[in-house]
Amino acid sequence: MIMAHMIIKPLVFLSIVLSINIVQIIVGADPFTKRFEVNVYDFLPKENSKLITHCQSGDDDFGNHTLYLNQYQQWAFHQDVFKRTLYFCHLWWNGKQQTFDVFSKHLSGDCQTGIGGNICSWIAKADGIYFSPNEVTSRGPVGVPQKRYDWQ
Repeated sequence: MIMAHMIIKPLVFLSIVLSINIVQIIVGADPFTKRFEVNVYDFLPKENSKLITHCQSGDDDFGNHTLYLNQYQQWAFHQDVFKRTLYFCHLWWNGKQQTFDVFSKHLSGDCQTGIGGNICSWIAKADGIYFSPNEVTSRGPVGVPQKRYDWQ
């Protein structure tokens, strides 16, 4: 009886671990971590709105994208269990550039404060790069975005 009990406990544990892994494979995400969305928007002047973006993490490289007025680049992910997830972008516009983190454990708290939650929106404007924890519509950001970076 004791021997059977010693075998059943590890089997139950192994079944739970395998079930979690199967869910992760099917869903494509970790069910124990938060899902975040990052958006990079082009709100540059109409006459010169060509924005080139290159965003990546240690695991994902999205390559160069060309955006024009009111266009955006978007991706979603689950933050890793140890909160080490980091995404950064390099933006180029009109002979200027800026490189910055678009998501990190330090920014994750800011991203959770807006309408809809867990959204990091970055808005490129002529005078710099703005952050908003909300979605951005074609008429502009919901709420008041905060300027975080100047163009270099």
